[in-house]
Amino acid sequence: MAVLVTGATGFIGQHLMAALISDQYPVHVLTRDIYKVQSLWTNDLIKIFQIDPIDQTQAIELWKDVEIVFHLACGSFAENDVENYQKSIVVATQSLLTQAIKAKVKQFIFVSSVKAMGEKTEECLNEYSPAFPETAYGKAKLTAEQLVLSAGKDCTICGSVLRLPMVYGKSTKSSILQMTRAIYRGYFPSLSKINNHRSMVHVVDVVQAMVLIAKNPKASCQQIYLVTDGQSYSTDQIYTLICHALDRTTPRWRIPIGVLIFGAKIGDFMQRIFKIRIPLNSKTLDKLTSSAWYSIEKIQTELGYRPQYSLTTALPEIINQVKRLN
Repeated sequence: MAVLVTGATGFIGQHLMAALISDQYPVHVLTRDIYKVQSLWTNDLIKIFQIDPIDQTQAIELWKDVEIVFHLACGSFAENDVENYQKSIVVATQSLLTQAIKAKVKQFIFVSSVKAMGEKTEECLNEYSPAFPETAYGKAKLTAEQLVLSAGKDCTICGSVLRLPMVYGKSTKSSILQMTRAIYRGYFPSLSKINNHRSMVHVVDVVQAMVLIAKNPKASCQQIYLVTDGQSYSTDQIYTLICHALDRTTPRWRIPIGVLIFGAKIGDFMQRIFKIRIPLNSKTLDKLTSSAWYSIEKIQTELGYRPQYSLTTALPEIINQVKRLN
């Protein structure tokens, strides 16, 4: 049995590949950048295929013995670039799904995002909560989810969806790493006490969830799962945890929320005029103050998922990464 992975060179993809190789799975990697894959892995278990072009002979070899697809690949564009997100998420997923069905693949695991539901939540949401995506990315993810789940109804393939919140770990693109780096350098202000709720998950636990779905096809078929580290964090709590991990005291003074709102509006104005990204803007402030909170009861009950990491236990490795970057 072989597995096919898209998005293998990404932050999550690299951790998934490490787990699959450790378990001695033959892996077929479908990629746009063969050379990057070759620079990361030289294992005999790995076969590399370029997305475009791929002829009929290569297609046969690509799908040979494949029983499970982990579809992680997704382009990165401007937040509301409808056309490119439709191509990179919806069209690409439909194409891969069609090929997988033709090749009689047993499982298709689609890695999605909580953005498919909408990220602003007043209460803890679960898999049965209504979906109200706000961005082109979120809308495209929701459409692709529906394609995967519909294929499971109509065909022999078993489609499953895993929705991710913010993922942390040793990635330079991680929001938590960027926040830790800003606090380490003294750039991140001490904000007013914000009692919001944010869900997050460590990359190792994302991989755990994907593997559990793959190993439990009967339970996970045509199912959506949310995965987090089981905690909900306020922005104030995250700031305090990072300060403590850096052996720094949290400042007694706080920037009032009114000052932050005013500063964000100035940031918006400067972005429009100078066409450059300003760190404090309305979008950034909204992320810092709003809630995005999700339940993992379903994946715990049905698949036996148990988070191995929390932000507290992960911060030492994140701080080591920050120090290396500096």
